[in-house]
Amino acid sequence: MPEHIEQVHWQAFLDDFAKQHHGFEARIEIIGRDFGDQEVASWLPFTGISYDPHYHQIFITVGGISSHYPAHLTHRVERPHTVAVHDTPGGGDSSILIVSEDTTETLVTLRRQPQLTR
Repeated sequence: MPEHIEQVHWQAFLDDFAKQHHGFEARIEIIGRDFGDQEVASWLPFTGISYDPHYHQIFITVGGISSHYPAHLTHRVERPHTVAVHDTPGGGDSSILIVSEDTTETLVTLRRQPQLTR
């Protein structure tokens, strides 16, 4: 069951979430009535998510943390209206759903990177 985060807590919540999930694999999807489901990023290393209350925007950043992923991508969500989070038991997977004022949805799905076997 998703947990809705109140707007007054977005900045602190997203900062903590970013620290806890840094380096997880991230998939970013945009879902809109006019254009359907569009994948923005597919399983790149998650580097952060933050809320700027002054400009009322959320920024999601992936990549750029190793030589395997030297470039980074920052996705901006304009005028977010709703932020909801869903964690699986054990913390292996998480997702954040952000709904914009125009009803466009941004879904960020995170999973732990698989561990290499010896």
